[in-house]
Amino acid sequence: MRKDILRSELLRSLTALSNDEIQGLSFSLTNQIIKLFKAFPEFMDQIGAGYLPLKAEIAPVYQELLKSVPVALAFPIAKGEEMSFAIPDGLPRGGMWLQPPYHEVKPNWFLIPGVGFGLNGRRLGRGKGYYDRYLESSQALKIGIAWSGQLNEEIPVESHDCHMDFIITEKFCWNVKQQVKF
Repeated sequence: MRKDILRSELLRSLTALSNDEIQGLSFSLTNQIIKLFKAFPEFMDQIGAGYLPLKAEIAPVYQELLKSVPVALAFPIAKGEEMSFAIPDGLPRGGMWLQPPYHEVKPNWFLIPGVGFGLNGRRLGRGKGYYDRYLESSQALKIGIAWSGQLNEEIPVESHDCHMDFIITEKFCWNVKQQVKF
């Protein structure tokens, strides 16, 4: 299936979710992320990156996450047509991009949103390529964040598309390299 068609279908299923459903899925997803940190406590000593959710996007409930796992979290900032990451001075504010004040950092791992994911690590983004460009030469750990309804066996990719190391949904954590659920 073509990227644009699959992207439209998956976005339609996301926008069909109510705010209450998105909130419930986000809390369940947060519990799975906490499970990932308990399985890999070394991540807590590193700088990580989250994202500021768009409308109808499943995302960690950061206040709950940080109560259980006190990590340094950066968020995306716009740098012209490119993306970078920064830790906010205070609570994160902004839509897609973090608003100042903040200080720029280079995260070791990333919680990455997407429109669709495959359990083979493939990711379908929104089509702007921000994460693909930023992470193209990075060895950082890539953790795809999704609702289980966003999983699809056939995620079309191109050579520049970044692949995930883990996929986390509201139901499970998936180690892509080992092809194991935990």
